[in-house]
Amino acid sequence: MGDSPASVLTAPTPSDPIPDLVENVLGASQYISLSYWVGQAADMVCGTNPWAWVAEQFAGDWETVQKAGVALENLAEFNVEFARANTTGMDGVAHDWTGIAADGAAAYFGELSKAISAQEETLRQLSSQFNDMAVGMYEAANSIKSFLEMLLDLLIAMGLELAAAAASSWTVIGPVLSGAAFAATLTKAMGVWGQALQAHTIAWNAAQGFVGLVAGYATALRDLDQHELPESGYHHPGV
Repeated sequence: MGDSPASVLTAPTPSDPIPDLVENVLGASQYISLSYWVGQAADMVCGTNPWAWVAEQFAGDWETVQKAGVALENLAEFNVEFARANTTGMDGVAHDWTGIAADGAAAYFGELSKAISAQEETLRQLSSQFNDMAVGMYEAANSIKSFLEMLLDLLIAMGLELAAAAASSWTVIGPVLSGAAFAATLTKAMGVWGQALQAHTIAWNAAQGFVGLVAGYATALRDLDQHELPESGYHHPGV
C-alpha cells in the first residue's frame, strides 16, 4: 500500500496574491504627511477620512480565509485517498476471502468509501468559494487603491487651491479664480470617490453572496441522509 491518506492533510499556506489588504490599500509610505488643507478637502469630498474608512471596511485576516480554502481542498483530497485506501484494501483480500464475514466487510467498507467520496465535491466547491472570496477581496482592494491614488492627487490640488484662496483672501480676484478652479477639481474628486464606493459595494455584495454559499455547502456536509458514515467500527462477526 502506498502513502497514508493522511499524508495529503498538509498545513495550508496562503499563496500570492493575498497580502495584508489594509496595508496594500493604504500604502502607508505613500499617504503620509497630509496637510490641514488636504484633510479639509477630503472631508468636503468624502464626508469622512477616506483612508480610515478603507482601513475599517477592508480590515480582516484575508490570508486566513485563503488558508481555509487550501485546508478544505486538502480535506477533499484526503477523502479521495481514504476512500481509495479502503477500496484497495478490500480488493487485496477479496480474491481469497469468502463467506459471511467477507460479505459483511465488503458491505461495510463499501458504504464507508461511498460516504467519504460523497463529501469530496462539496468540500472542493467550498474550498473554491473561500479562495475566490480571498482573491476577490484582493482585486477589489487593488481597484479601490487605484481610486485612492487618483483621489489623493485631486485632494492635494484642492488643498493647494484652498491654501492659495486663504492666502489671497485680501484681494478680490484671488478667491474668485481659486474658487472656480476648486469647484472643477471638487467635481472630479467626488466622481473618483463615487467610483471607489461603487467598487466597495460590489465587493460587499460578493461577500454577502459568499456567506450564503458557505452556509449552503456547510448544510450539505451536515446532511446525514446524504453523507451518513457508519455508526461504529467494523466488527468481524466471527470474533
